[in-house]
Amino acid sequence: MAMKVYVNRMSQPSRAVLIFCKVNGIDYEEILVDISKHKHVAPEYKAINPMCQVSTVVVDGKFKLFESQAILIYICCAFPGVASHWYPNDPFQRSKIHSVLDWHHSNLRQSSGDNISRLFV
Repeated sequence: MAMKVYVNRMSQPSRAVLIFCKVNGIDYEEILVDISKHKHVAPEYKAINPMCQVSTVVVDGKFKLFESQAILIYICCAFPGVASHWYPNDPFQRSKIHSVLDWHHSNLRQSSGDNISRLFV
């Protein structure tokens, strides 16, 4: 399975995907999306991710997925050898993971995004 990971290392969600892949020995091709040069809104990237954000994965040139949490869940399910403690089969345990992921995205990510916007926008 060939996976391209479109990232910008300044992006915490991008770093999360890269670190998870490295920790779990998952092969991927890292492709830099230079946000400072507006590459995330270029037509070529919009064709991959219409939301114009990083990170994004493309698997086998066909399957395209964006949003780091969705990507991490996909990787846990699609790649053999990823330890089950990352994303257990038990629905109760999975729901706990989803609860924390949703809280993280709604709280921590929003605050850091606001701070970056104030500094650079």
